[in-house]
Amino acid sequence: MKREILDDLRDTEILLVEDDIELRNLIERNIRRHTKAIYTASEGKKALRIFREKAPHVIITDLELPKMSGLEFIKEVRVMNPRVAIIVITAYGTEENFADSYDLGACSILKKPIDLDELFMILLANSPKKITKTTVSLGKLLSYNPVEMMLYYKGIPIVLTKKENQILSLLLQYKGGVVSYDEFQTLIWGDTPMTLDTLRMHINSIRKKSHQNIIRNLSGVGYKLTME
Repeated sequence: MKREILDDLRDTEILLVEDDIELRNLIERNIRRHTKAIYTASEGKKALRIFREKAPHVIITDLELPKMSGLEFIKEVRVMNPRVAIIVITAYGTEENFADSYDLGACSILKKPIDLDELFMILLANSPKKITKTTVSLGKLLSYNPVEMMLYYKGIPIVLTKKENQILSLLLQYKGGVVSYDEFQTLIWGDTPMTLDTLRMHINSIRKKSHQNIIRNLSGVGYKLTME
């Protein structure tokens, strides 16, 4: 990810709660140079003390923590601040964990091993810096920023996976024209075989997240943006 984009995090303060020291150090090392501050804790009770004192803009927390579970920690945070952005990371992505995390207002859930580019995109979407870069209107109150690779609905960010961003960016390059299956294979999947079911799964995920059918299928040909 380009450094000038990550500069948008320079006013952001982050609290990282992770008991795996190697993962905690990896995330801290990659984030620290781009942010105003990053505070770390290995367990929930210490993290709560830091949160009360520092009031960070974003929390990144594991669910499996000693002394206090990640979900218990989030519940305590929500009592103090119902709006702070919370990113959950977990090695155990059960349906119950996902449901509980979203019920408590987590803005995103990342499964281990962590994709740092995806984490940075989520942090950018939740940084205090107001987004001023040019966005492309997709109609129906949707817009997309191809530089930051972020989809917005009424100005609210919708977090896409790396592959979903690649698909949407490619569709935008064609400006409403049809992107063939072969072009998806060559330009996104490259040497890795792509099945039509896999492509359809990613397309459907974009539709679901945007709550709109912004991508149209032309059977036997490919896909295009509706851009109404």
